[in-house]
Amino acid sequence: MNNSSFNIHYLSATSLIGFWILFIGLIFTGAMFYFVFFRLNEDDDSYKDRKRKKLEEERQKDRIGMLYQNEFTININKFYQAEIT
Repeated sequence: MNNSSFNIHYLSATSLIGFWILFIGLIFTGAMFYFVFFRLNEDDDSYKDRKRKKLEEERQKDRIGMLYQNEFTININKFYQAEIT
């Protein structure tokens, strides 16, 4: 059994091959942490998606403004309605 050309001790951390396997594994692990945890926080929306979100936000503000109108906006709306008719 000891006559094989591959010895398991080559993969130990103190040998050259084992050291490089550990080193490449650490680099790979670091890259995965970067892509999983740090890249998720970036804003990678497309132009159309940003435009859609902005329109949706404006619509939401308009709806909220219609729900909570103050006296000034009510008088302006009455003025514009009187002008139209």
